[in-house]
Amino acid sequence: MKKGRILLVALVLLATVGVGILSAQGQAESAKKPVLTVWMKKQFVEDQNVEFEKRVNAFAAENNVDVVVELIAYEDFFPKWTAAIQSGVLPDLCFFGYQEVGQFYQQGLLMDVTDELKSIESKYGKIYDSSKAAVTFDGKTYAFPVWGEGTALYYRKDLLSAAGYNAPPKTWAEFKEIAKAVTDSSKGIYGAGLGYGAGNSDAEFLTRSMMFAFGGSIFDANKNLAFDTPENRAAFNYIISLFKEGLTPPTAVGWNDGGNNAAYISGQAAMVFNTGSIVNALGSNPELKAKTGLALLPAGPAGQFTVGIANNMGIFEGAKNKDLAVKLMEYLYEPTWYAKWIEAGAPLGLPVYEKLASAPIWDNEYFKPFIESMKTFKYLGYKGDYTPNAGKIYNMRLVNTMFESIIAANTSLDAAIKTFTSDAKTLIE
Repeated sequence: MKKGRILLVALVLLATVGVGILSAQGQAESAKKPVLTVWMKKQFVEDQNVEFEKRVNAFAAENNVDVVVELIAYEDFFPKWTAAIQSGVLPDLCFFGYQEVGQFYQQGLLMDVTDELKSIESKYGKIYDSSKAAVTFDGKTYAFPVWGEGTALYYRKDLLSAAGYNAPPKTWAEFKEIAKAVTDSSKGIYGAGLGYGAGNSDAEFLTRSMMFAFGGSIFDANKNLAFDTPENRAAFNYIISLFKEGLTPPTAVGWNDGGNNAAYISGQAAMVFNTGSIVNALGSNPELKAKTGLALLPAGPAGQFTVGIANNMGIFEGAKNKDLAVKLMEYLYEPTWYAKWIEAGAPLGLPVYEKLASAPIWDNEYFKPFIESMKTFKYLGYKGDYTPNAGKIYNMRLVNTMFESIIAANTSLDAAIKTFTSDAKTLIE
């Protein structure tokens, strides 16, 4: 072999070895990087999912960490939480509804983030006290409030007008009156689009809003069960009458969370109650959107109430990267990015920063009722504060089960109340 060629081969080999060494060093450095695992609820609006992942990845790049982001449907969280808790392999930053925060706090599974949240507020601005109250127990806060959800009455302006009503119902009595006037079963149109099914969270929330409006509740001010009361019975009999008098779609018993959405969009229901998801869906149906009006939930003898929905991010006590999770949470709270992220999903998501509630976007006629509904918010546990026991009863969908048994199986109201009370006491004890 010629001398020049020997030198060339040697240089190639040396370069190859050098690349190998650098590659090994790079792999070693990469292996040393912390891996931050984030579980987030999959949003109804895809733009929010995309922007959330971008934001977390930007944080990872800026802080020299690796991230694993999972976007998870709400109904799929329960088995994942259970498996993670049992195995001890936990995400670092995780989504929780406030009812789960209460449940996991009671089990001692969540990190106290009181000081961390105060630090974020001092830097970026005040978060609604009501949002913090939903995840605060014994004076300590166990999750970061990220967004709220309101509920509004959707109504068909054209159908109400044809029946002689040019305004939405302001009371539950008016709601039933209008529901009767617009119901035409021969055309497949029903006035009252509410229903019950085993996994239906919409119905669990709406029924409580109605109970509160009639002066009832599941708990009294001292956090004790107070279910069999005249006020609750008045609310229950009112709800039952909507079904017995044929004002609800025939398939309403058995609806999941998508039932009222589908009934409204298909033209089957003239009035439904929902979060902002229907507004988002109406974007592809301008004709129906033009016929749609929105209003606050009707009032009852005790006033106007909406059961608030609070969505949060929290940190398990057993998480490996707590400090990084807190740092990421602060990054997600940065007001400019956060405001754009909330607006991308409006009106389904409501801001937790007080200053953002007056942003021009909320003047939109399809958005305004949702931000205004926050003024009527009460949380699970009313007439007392929210408690983990209230979350347990919600998570087991005991209200849905009660109404399914009454409407579908003709169980008497007395028997249904007795069963509910027994099941609730068992959960609490």
